[in-house]
Amino acid sequence: MTPSEHQEHHLHKQNLTAALLVMLGMAMISSNDALMKLSSAELGVGQLLFVRGSLAVILFSVFIKLSGKPLLPRRLFSRWNGLRALCECCATICFITGLTLLPIAIASTLVWTTPMLLTLAAAIVLKETVSPGRWLAVFSGFAGVLLVTNPFGESFSPAMLLPLLAAIFVTARDLMTRRIEASVDSLYIVLTTLTVVTVAGFLMALFDWRPVSLTRAGWLTLSALLLGTGFLCQITAVRKGELSFIAPFSYTGIIVAVFWGYVVWQQWPSNLTFAGIALIVGSGMYILTVGRISRRGLR
Repeated sequence: MTPSEHQEHHLHKQNLTAALLVMLGMAMISSNDALMKLSSAELGVGQLLFVRGSLAVILFSVFIKLSGKPLLPRRLFSRWNGLRALCECCATICFITGLTLLPIAIASTLVWTTPMLLTLAAAIVLKETVSPGRWLAVFSGFAGVLLVTNPFGESFSPAMLLPLLAAIFVTARDLMTRRIEASVDSLYIVLTTLTVVTVAGFLMALFDWRPVSLTRAGWLTLSALLLGTGFLCQITAVRKGELSFIAPFSYTGIIVAVFWGYVVWQQWPSNLTFAGIALIVGSGMYILTVGRISRRGLR
């Protein structure tokens, strides 16, 4: 095996490992969403975010200390990192609120309109050139949104706007992420986000605090573990593999959400909804992989 072949084989192996980590991470994050939806029967959104967030902050803080890194380095308090955390906080509040009101598969799918919104932002805000293929994917994705939400049908709920609003905030978050200095470790970015979300949850919970049973506390502890471990899997995957290769595997989260929706709540999407999900997933996968494809001359 030549050195170049050996290097290509090593990269391929790393990409496969990273893809598995992404799928595992998204399965954990979607399972965390299911636990949050279950817990919303007893607790308000703010209380959910505060209890889960507190546990997740502790988990990440311990992990950072065990890794030998300082817990609060000066570069943690950068403007762009703070703005990113605020965008993530708004996205989380919108998504979790929508999750409590909607079938989990619907909420999880609609928030994945982010790749389409990022393409629009790249063209409008960043003045980047967008190929006809990516524009077609954007329009197909938004057609999928219409099929999922069915805005003129009986199944439409105004709550469907919340995951879409969350996707807008996620798009802004990703634009902010590009501005953060490369020297800021990903763990610190996640810790900042978790802290801001937890504080926001505490402020919301002050107006709607309810007793927390031991069973519910146990579910939220598991939720925090799943969320924290899922984030760590994603961070490790991004560092190990090529982003253009592993990004489409994030859509595993929608499959897991459909699974939990059926098993726990007996919610099975209609054929029209499945068609919309397919359009959103297909469009997102194309947008996320188009850079990798175009380098092979297949655009």
